[in-house]
Amino acid sequence: MSLSTRAGLAVTVKVVPPPRRVVGAFDRWIASTIPASSTVLNIGAGRNVSGQLPRTRRRASRLVGVDPSSRVLQNVSLDERHQSTLEQFAPYHREEFDAAFSVFVLEHVTEPRAFTAACAATLRPDGALFALTVNKWHYFGMSTWAATRLGVSEWLLHRVRTDAAIDHHHYPTAYRMNSIGVLARLLAEAGFTSVEFRMWDFPELYTPYLPARAHGFASAWSAVAYRLSWPGVMGHLTLRAVR
Repeated sequence: MSLSTRAGLAVTVKVVPPPRRVVGAFDRWIASTIPASSTVLNIGAGRNVSGQLPRTRRRASRLVGVDPSSRVLQNVSLDERHQSTLEQFAPYHREEFDAAFSVFVLEHVTEPRAFTAACAATLRPDGALFALTVNKWHYFGMSTWAATRLGVSEWLLHRVRTDAAIDHHHYPTAYRMNSIGVLARLLAEAGFTSVEFRMWDFPELYTPYLPARAHGFASAWSAVAYRLSWPGVMGHLTLRAVR
C-alpha cells in the first residue's frame, strides 16, 4: 500500500487479490461503504451488460441511471432512467447523489475533464464516486490504447474475438483516463479530496484476446506483478473517490 498527496488530493494505492466475480466484488465494495438509503447514480448504466449490482440496489433507496444509449430505458433495476450524456445530465442534478458508480465506462470517455467535473457536480459534499476500469499500463490496456490511436481497434477486435456478443454491447475505446496518475490529477482538478485505488490482475480476463500460445504470458505477467506488488502494471483498477 502507498500513500501520497497530489494537489490536495489524498491518494491511497493498494494491490489486492483478483476477485472471483469482478462486478460482484465491486458491488460489495460500494454497498459496504455507502450510507443506508442512499441516492445512487449509475453512470453508463445501459442494461447492466457487465453484470448486476444487487447489493447496491438493496442499499439504495433511489437508483438512477444515465446513458446516451437508449438501452438504459430497458434497465429494469433502475428507479429512474435518463437517456443522456453525463455532461448534459449533471447541470440539472447538482449535489443530488450520495454516491455514483461506473462499470467499464472510463475507457470509453473522450473528454476526461468534462466527465470528471460532471461526476463531482452530481455528488453531495462527502459523496463518493466508484469506478471499475482497465489499467492502461497493463499489456492489455496498452495494446488496446495503441490500436485505438492507430485506428485499428475495431478491425483487430473482430479478429481476436469471434463471439457475437461484441456486436451487441461493444463501444469504441479512448483510454484517456485509465491510469493512477491521470485519474488522480483529474479527480484533484474536479475538487475531490481523497481517492483509494485498488489494483488487481486476473489473467483469465485477458487470455480470450490473446493467441493460444501467449496464454502462458498472461499468467507469468500476473505472477511477477503480484510478486513485486507493483500496482502500476496490474490489469484492472477500481477506485473510490470522495468529494
